[in-house]
Amino acid sequence: MPNIHSTAVLHGDIELADDVEIGPNCVLSGRIRLGRGCGLVGGVHLQGPLTMGAGNVCYPGSSLGFAPQDLKFPHSKDGGGTVIGDGNTFREGVTIHRATREDRPTRVGNNNYWMAMSHAGHDVQVGDHCVFANNTLFGGHAEIGDRVVTGGGAGVHQFTRIGRGAMLGGLCGASKDVCPFFMLTATNYVGGFNRIGMRRIGASEADIEVTKKIYSLLVRSRQPFSARLEAILPYAGNAIADEFIAFVQSSKRGICTRHGRVTASRAGGSDAVFSSELA
Repeated sequence: MPNIHSTAVLHGDIELADDVEIGPNCVLSGRIRLGRGCGLVGGVHLQGPLTMGAGNVCYPGSSLGFAPQDLKFPHSKDGGGTVIGDGNTFREGVTIHRATREDRPTRVGNNNYWMAMSHAGHDVQVGDHCVFANNTLFGGHAEIGDRVVTGGGAGVHQFTRIGRGAMLGGLCGASKDVCPFFMLTATNYVGGFNRIGMRRIGASEADIEVTKKIYSLLVRSRQPFSARLEAILPYAGNAIADEFIAFVQSSKRGICTRHGRVTASRAGGSDAVFSSELA
């Protein structure tokens, strides 16, 4: 049977796997499903509709499934709820809000690590194997691909997409889409591509070389963006190139590149600071 501390409060249609652990002062309300191996350390608040898969751990102060921070959304409305996969860790003070849409929940995939005080707004979609450092913030409807890594205090604007394997540096912000494997080193400023991350997931040297070429064409070129997109189309047919092409062509907010305003303290005043990524 689930191990439920005497000070925990459970109210609503709640289904717990046999080995779920619920620590002191936790509060669960509404329609909630917790899979095998889930553990709520203490002081955790969950609000349904919420489904969590197996092996998730929630640390004190984490708050999942509550109403969106949207003035137009009635707090008593369920909306699309929240769906969380397997093997996620939510450290102290993590907040994730349920969806405003009826047809699609706020969704978190598998094996993600959310460090303290990180936040995902309503309708956010998160992939698998991501690591979000303390105080990472995702605005509503943001879409985060697999294996994304953020530094502390990184922020993503609502409706913005972060591609697979991308990295956001500490205190960096994105209000435009960040292509797969690109590295954001200042707000909306791409300073390199994630060569090491690609090797860690087993990408071939050929795929890394294609990514380097596409990075140079999209980011470093001074041509109009339509010409830059045209320049990467000949690489179509390669799986990595097709991923880039589809991502760029479907962008509604525009793509982060290297052009525009950037502080000297972040960019180093020249491209030289990023030369190691281009070698």
